[in-house]
Amino acid sequence: MSVRRKAGFTLIELLVVIAIIAILVALLLPAVQSAREAARRTQCKNNLKQIGLALHNYHGTYNCLAPGYVDLRGSRVPVADNDGHWAWTAMILPFMDLAPVADKLLIGPRTATQSLQVNKQEMTQGYPTFRCPSDVGPDAHSAGTDPGYAIENTSNTNTGLSLTNYVGSNNTTSVRQKKATNPTNGTTGAVGIFYRDSSVKFRDITDGTSNTILVGERAWKIGGVRMSAATLFATRDANAGGPSAQDASVAWNQGLMTIVASVRHGINPVLTSPNQAQSQNYSSLHAGGVHFSMADGQVRFVSENIDSRLVSPWTTNSVLTGLVGIQDEYDVGEF
Repeated sequence: MSVRRKAGFTLIELLVVIAIIAILVALLLPAVQSAREAARRTQCKNNLKQIGLALHNYHGTYNCLAPGYVDLRGSRVPVADNDGHWAWTAMILPFMDLAPVADKLLIGPRTATQSLQVNKQEMTQGYPTFRCPSDVGPDAHSAGTDPGYAIENTSNTNTGLSLTNYVGSNNTTSVRQKKATNPTNGTTGAVGIFYRDSSVKFRDITDGTSNTILVGERAWKIGGVRMSAATLFATRDANAGGPSAQDASVAWNQGLMTIVASVRHGINPVLTSPNQAQSQNYSSLHAGGVHFSMADGQVRFVSENIDSRLVSPWTTNSVLTGLVGIQDEYDVGEF
């Protein structure tokens, strides 16, 4: 009498199948991750494109680009220490399909501190258009972790503002409130587009709008170390002297550097701990460089290895510093 054997896998055959599946997954995973990152990079570029267009539309309406921040000292409702000054990102909300948010915040009639008291949700929630999808991080800053990225409301409660990954171009050296007296030297003031009460017109960008940085990226973390990205809507006052900067109440972990950037330490600088001077620079989680919205509206990916030569006496002497200054007359060539 013959015995029929049931068909099935032996243990060895099963292990071989599992090994083959594991190899296939290992081969496919990088391709899937690469495709996802490509999609995230495209979305980040689109965000910067929308921000650039919003600034162009702002210029079309007011005949100048949005100010880096509006100095509210001495205004009808003066700003005190740790209060907020409205930033350039707040000014362009009506031009980014965020007019309802701008209407709620009453930018202008109210100070940022007053609006935070009344509209805390709007000033602390996440806004995808202002976030790089490749980046990580919370919707809003933590006042306990990053007090310099928070402002006080009218009850003097320190509250972290919404987080953004996009910062305006300010300087070739450490960020400064005031406009440069020498457009080729960042130690004399800001040589870029955004600074205190700035009102730069396209005709003022004599180096050419296609060769001038408007807005760039800054990551929440770089190399695993917190860089803190940036704040949306407003920037914190320091001792009633306006936002902290190299030319006003120097402190690297707050103030002007939370809304604008310098290239003092290049692109994707090395961080060894949070709250360093390098935190005022540009960075991203896109391999090899950072996306920038240029003043002509195009979005360019600039390599972290771009010609920089960031050395004393801090005059414009490289392609990277040449891309920041609006009137330095430096020939950046093909970058």
